[in-house]
This record gives sequence, C-alpha cells and structure tokens, in this order.
Amino acid sequence: MDFLAWLQGTALATAVAETIWAYPLLETLHALGMAMLLGSLGLTNLRVMGYKRELPLIGTQDLLPLAWLGFTINAASGIALFTSDAIYFFSSYTFRIKLVLIALAGVNAVILAHKVFREPATSAGAEAGALAKGLAAASLVFWVGAAVAGRLIAYTP
Repeated sequence: MDFLAWLQGTALATAVAETIWAYPLLETLHALGMAMLLGSLGLTNLRVMGYKRELPLIGTQDLLPLAWLGFTINAASGIALFTSDAIYFFSSYTFRIKLVLIALAGVNAVILAHKVFREPATSAGAEAGALAKGLAAASLVFWVGAAVAGRLIAYTP
C-alpha cells in the first residue's frame, strides 16, 4: 500500500486528479483506444469465427496495427487514470477482474495469432479450425468483459 500511496502522490496523479480537463481527456482517450482495439479485434475475431468468408483471413491481419495502437492508447491513459486514485482502484474487485481479463486476452491473442496467421490456409474462403474459432470467441468475451468491467469500476466497490 505504501507504493500505491506514493504513486497517488506523484505529480502525474495530482495533475490527473486535480486538473479540470485531465481526467475527462484521459477518459475520452481511453474510450477511443477501446473502440480501436475492440473494433479491429472484433472484426478479426468475427472473420476467424466464419463471418464474411469472402474476406481472406490473412487480410484481417492488416487490422492488427490498429488494435496495437488502441491497446497502447489504453495502456497509457489507463495507467495515468489509475495513478489519480491508485488505492481505490487497486482495492476495487472490478478493476482486478478487468486486469485478469486483459491478461487472459493477451495470452489468448498470442495463441490465436500463432494458430491463424502462421498457418497456410488463410486465403479467401478458408476456414479456421475449431480451436481457432474457440480462441476467437474467447477473445471477444475477454475484451468485451474487460470493457464492461472497466465501466463498472465507477459503480462498484
């Protein structure tokens, strides 16, 4: 808890908590980052699951830089938001659920990328295997769950 108290007392935390525009700006960036992340990964995962079969699976890989940009925006804005009230956020069970879901989504993404984008059957009309489809569905659950948990932080202890 000493580290969290120190973190909450940093200049960044004070600026986020006490500047009239900082917290809303960071929340907006966090929402935009989440839209980029969920939008691009959502389309990729839906394609892996069989939606829009006329699109080549390998073509959805072009959306991944957008997902990474969204994730980076979310990581930076999320860390800044966290510092503003670190003790509260760390004690929030919905915040912890959110972090677990993000970690699960990250592990899932590594496995899914290896399973889908490293296999030769990624042309138009190609179908992903059952494991890849399951991983894609899990990815959607993890990321949407993380977004929902993030919103619930403000309303739960």
